[in-house]
Amino acid sequence: MAGLLHGTNAVAQPPATRALVGATLVDGRGGPVIPNASVVIRGDRIVCAGPRASCQPPAGAEQVNLAGRWIIPGLVDAHVHYSQTGWADGRPDALDMRQRFPYDSTIAVLRDPRPFWRSYLCSGVTATFDVGGYPWTWALRERAEPLPNAPHVAAAGPLLSTRDHWLNVPGERQFLHIATDSAVDAGARYLILNRTDAVKVWFLARGGTPDTATWRARLMRAGELARRARVPLIVHATNLWAAQQAVDAGAKLLVHGVSDREVDDAFIRAARAAGTVYTPTLIVGDGYRQLRGRRFAPEGNDLRCVDPATRAKAFLTDSLPGRPDDAQLARAREQATTGFTLDAANLMKVHRAGIPIAMGTDAGNPLTLHGTSVFLEMEALQRAGLTPTEVIVASTKNGALAMGRLADFGTIEAGKIADLVVLTADPTTDIANARRIELVVRAGTVHKRKDLEY
Repeated sequence: MAGLLHGTNAVAQPPATRALVGATLVDGRGGPVIPNASVVIRGDRIVCAGPRASCQPPAGAEQVNLAGRWIIPGLVDAHVHYSQTGWADGRPDALDMRQRFPYDSTIAVLRDPRPFWRSYLCSGVTATFDVGGYPWTWALRERAEPLPNAPHVAAAGPLLSTRDHWLNVPGERQFLHIATDSAVDAGARYLILNRTDAVKVWFLARGGTPDTATWRARLMRAGELARRARVPLIVHATNLWAAQQAVDAGAKLLVHGVSDREVDDAFIRAARAAGTVYTPTLIVGDGYRQLRGRRFAPEGNDLRCVDPATRAKAFLTDSLPGRPDDAQLARAREQATTGFTLDAANLMKVHRAGIPIAMGTDAGNPLTLHGTSVFLEMEALQRAGLTPTEVIVASTKNGALAMGRLADFGTIEAGKIADLVVLTADPTTDIANARRIELVVRAGTVHKRKDLEY
């Protein structure tokens, strides 16, 4: 790789034209790999990608020999929250740490996302979809887009919520309670006028309750307002009844999987008709279980990609009071195993029906850490039954589809932004090899993985 990077600089500015040659190309579209491939990049765009015979480096291009490596598209985390820290201080409704970590101070610090942006790039993530948070998350889109050391950002902004949730700060809300039809109208209009990337509904309703019809009608109203504005509707719905209402309302993205019962044919038909993308977020519950059990499990998290402040808080978990007894912990483990079995069965039924699966971590929730959680989620998708190649598609192409930016990135094709990751092991035999990152390329700018570590 002589000539690719010099000295110890973390960023190498893209030359006029660069050719990455000799690697095995996994382009994100789900087809066969391409050995001895060539990817030609001019500035921040891909000029061509494929066999060297059909993608010849032009005269004068800097050639980088990547023999023995694999190239995949930059990863896309289709479910993150920049308004949350990855620990309890960002979710005091889960465990109240406000006496030690005042919530308003916690949120003020989060306005600077650079530590998390570095964590994402370090983990091979070149694009993130923030699916709910404070209004300032909208501004992250313009801040991040031109930066070679930040992932692309899409943002849904505040959530339209069926619950009047208190997790806000003076002067700013991340939850807009849709207590009336007029509140639905006002909330959706506010989101649309702020050029939101989605109208998000935090739909906590269940069927068979006295207010079932009311909440369904308000979700349908939000969906209609989003459709008129040509803005995608995305919905938090974790039970089958709620997920059915979401796809009936036209949800383009379900930001969680169905976890209470097996999905049925009616749901599958409606999801197909709506063009819904399904994001199962398999690992987020484990973070909450670790918090409740007062034990952080660093295994599986690449802590080299986690900033020191977040890392310190994660390890603080073990010293918190209130640890459950062994019997309670055993029951929690048993429930987690049963829950994963159902989640995996629903994921595979949806996948086999041809509904796109997108990898999303729900990063920012307690002990679901920004950046490194993608490895855990991808490996969980493989355990659930997806092949490694299918996991790559879910973590690249389908993530970009969920963000509404498949025309820009998500696959390695001519004309797209040059976002890609160079690995030292084959991710199509085992998705755990996606951890073996050597280089991350963001819009043509090359980062050595070791220079992105903390």
